[in-house]
Amino acid sequence: MVDGVASTSSNQTYQTAGDRSAASLANDFDDFLVLLTTQLQHQDPMDPLDSNQFTQQLVQFSGVEQQIRTNQNLETLAALTMMSNQSSLASYLGKEALVPRTGGETDGASGIQWRYHNETAAEKLTLEVRNDQGDIVYTGEGKKAAGVHDFEWDGKLSNGEFAPAGEYDLKVVAEDAAGKSLETGIAVRSRVQSVDLTGTDAVFVVGPNLVSQDEIIQLFSE
Repeated sequence: MVDGVASTSSNQTYQTAGDRSAASLANDFDDFLVLLTTQLQHQDPMDPLDSNQFTQQLVQFSGVEQQIRTNQNLETLAALTMMSNQSSLASYLGKEALVPRTGGETDGASGIQWRYHNETAAEKLTLEVRNDQGDIVYTGEGKKAAGVHDFEWDGKLSNGEFAPAGEYDLKVVAEDAAGKSLETGIAVRSRVQSVDLTGTDAVFVVGPNLVSQDEIIQLFSE
């Protein structure tokens, strides 16, 4: 992983599938020419070889060669696109992102920012911040109106001291007028620490969370 980005690229020279196909075709064509030359040298003058047969074979070789060249061009284009995409993903590093997770982390001297979404208005709504042991370290009344709301925990316990550094989760306990529990969507704002490009899809380390690119709801420039 270099500058927060892990990649499978290296300085070593390697062959693409198109390169290997081209090399194989070249060997097959050499063998074909040797065989054709041998046949011509030993053909019966009274019954010469049909030129249409090896002409058709030459045409087939030419068609395969053109297809291999097309594949090589596509592989080159795909490699350039991947390099461009990797450069774009690297621009995420160090920025803060909003991702659909309940967990954030604090360094013991700061808080955590969350965003929650009430699909409908709630009669009661309580915000609970829990540590990695499941213990409640903060509780307070949240906004009951339908819609999106921001919540910033200052990272302090009830005694006024900062909570120990680590991961903390937000739980929203919401009920309607009939006492029925309401579902609430939660997202956390954390810094993008690194990007892992070793797999098929990029994986971002956002605070304590691993997320894909399409899970990043919002990227903050500041």
